[in-house]
Amino acid sequence: MKDLTPGRIYLIPEESAFDLTIEAALTSGINLLVCGNRLPFYDIAYALAGRVGQAYHSLLQEKILFSRAETCTQFLDFLSHLSRLSAPLLVTDMLSRFNDEDERHVDELFFACQVELQRLSKDQMVFVTARARPPLERLGYALSRATQLVEGVA
Repeated sequence: MKDLTPGRIYLIPEESAFDLTIEAALTSGINLLVCGNRLPFYDIAYALAGRVGQAYHSLLQEKILFSRAETCTQFLDFLSHLSRLSAPLLVTDMLSRFNDEDERHVDELFFACQVELQRLSKDQMVFVTARARPPLERLGYALSRATQLVEGVA
């Protein structure tokens, strides 16, 4: 993560989200927006406890700003209400919420979310994980063109 700079949206492998969360909690902190169900929260607490002992509790409260988006509209609202980020943003399983949307609105919501992520990336690093499952392959392709793929960020 130390070689990356703001100004880009970084697409990371899903398996890197856990390590990125731990490393950021131990250093700069992280804004964590969970869109799917693929981040093991208890394991984060256990990993932090293994690294810092009882201080893990304060790291969970002070260094990880946790939010969850159940719909694309919530995802967009969350992003649009953020002003400058004081720590990196990690959006996990970004495309999962687009499966639940009306087909007519998917592209519009996706583009609006992408614009917000680009805005936020000007001040702080923005990371996303995403799996482009049918019928959202086109969004996965669009996301890959708007991001920089990074392997092993932690």
